[in-house]
Amino acid sequence: MLVKVTTIFNCDSEELFHEVKKSKSLLYIAKPLVKFVHSPESPIPEVWEDGRYLVSMYLLGFIPFGKQWIVISVHNDIKHIRDNGYSRLIKKWDHNIHLTKLGDNKTLYVDTIEINAGILTYFIVLFAHVFYRWRQKRWCKLLNNNFDYDG
Repeated sequence: MLVKVTTIFNCDSEELFHEVKKSKSLLYIAKPLVKFVHSPESPIPEVWEDGRYLVSMYLLGFIPFGKQWIVISVHNDIKHIRDNGYSRLIKKWDHNIHLTKLGDNKTLYVDTIEINAGILTYFIVLFAHVFYRWRQKRWCKLLNNNFDYDG
């Protein structure tokens, strides 16, 4: 099943893509719905680069939700990041972030997620709808705070 969430942000697409590529942006925008903790054998880089990263996930910051592979590919030329992730529970979590410049200081931000979790797919899709709308609200807050992650 497919989930698609879009927002138009009042910011420069290059500046936003620079922030999207930072792993701390994922930790910030997911909070407090999901907390990601990297495994010692697979540390998350400061800036996302092509690779595989194993994380433990916690709903609401403390409810264990298992381990998830984040499988990143970055396409700087078209402002696109893909996480072709998976876990034991979620067989396919193909998340794509696309940024498109709409004009001076306007950027179309699109999260598209293809999900396959067997009989749990419907419930995971419902969660994804909530989670990605939350993420985009957190992006708005981050933009309004001039990318101050502590604010």
